[in-house]
Amino acid sequence: MNQFWMNDMKDDWEEIGTISSVRTERRADPDHPLDFFRARSEKGNYMLVLKGDELPETQRLPVLSGLEIDLHHSKHGPDELRLELLEAEQKSIFRALVADILLATRDMSSGDNSAGAKRVITRIERWQDLLKRRRNQVLSRQAIIGLFGELKFLKERVLPRMQPTEAATAWRGPHGEEQDFAIGGWIIEIKTQLSTADQFLKISSEAQLDTSSGPIVVCHQTLASAPSDDSDALTLNAIVAKIRSDLFKSGASALDLFEAGLISAGYETRPDYDQESWKLVRSSFYEVEDGFPRLIPANMPSGIQRITYRIIPAACSTFSRSEDWLNGTIFNG
Repeated sequence: MNQFWMNDMKDDWEEIGTISSVRTERRADPDHPLDFFRARSEKGNYMLVLKGDELPETQRLPVLSGLEIDLHHSKHGPDELRLELLEAEQKSIFRALVADILLATRDMSSGDNSAGAKRVITRIERWQDLLKRRRNQVLSRQAIIGLFGELKFLKERVLPRMQPTEAATAWRGPHGEEQDFAIGGWIIEIKTQLSTADQFLKISSEAQLDTSSGPIVVCHQTLASAPSDDSDALTLNAIVAKIRSDLFKSGASALDLFEAGLISAGYETRPDYDQESWKLVRSSFYEVEDGFPRLIPANMPSGIQRITYRIIPAACSTFSRSEDWLNGTIFNG
């Protein structure tokens, strides 16, 4: 992670004044259904606090390097689940974690802080695994192509047409959800492959093209490997840096959400990701409607699940949509 982008900008905690021997705080988001507070500890450390009556007991809280996690029960006020940053050099990761937690709990019932605490703990456990794998593993070439494709769509099509925080929130691919982007009620699946490979749409599950959860557009992108001096080509590190630069101008919230997505995708800046440059060759768009060649759970025999399969793009020609249609329908012109 490029620490410059994350540490060289004001964030929501810097606006919270510090008082010696007293914790100071303010509500994280007045529109959030749960009672989250950003806080500064007595020592000035960054904190996230979830307050609620009778927060659930847990036998073991997760452990993240540089972070103290504490569940405090009180007789004179609400219980608190506290996350405190102990190592200032981990500030960027802490901010991304908090952005992810707030986003992952936004769909919960208002005031259901007890269930929220359980989800927060589960989310931190997920981050334990994400950070461990990110340190130990380099993304495969296919994973690089897939991530580059999502970032290309984000940079070229989403960010120019949406507010930065909304655009970063719309990128759902790395977070373990079926869809890559969720925009205005539409689900957008990004399928990216090399132009030199056999052309197909790889569908990762029988639920991925199930429109019962919302209308779906499939974006099929083909990339070509290009020389590093090609002005239209970018490495994975380069496209990440460009998006960071764009989001840096807009403020901390969008950048924190973007960094959370990168961490969830297993990305951190490495020299390995500068070894190959990519350029977009073609984008095609297909609206998934009745008759689209697909498998869906309602039509699957009982007991069969987690099907992966391929669709030949030529079989989808009836459902092809133009770029103008995409901009007008998904992005409202």
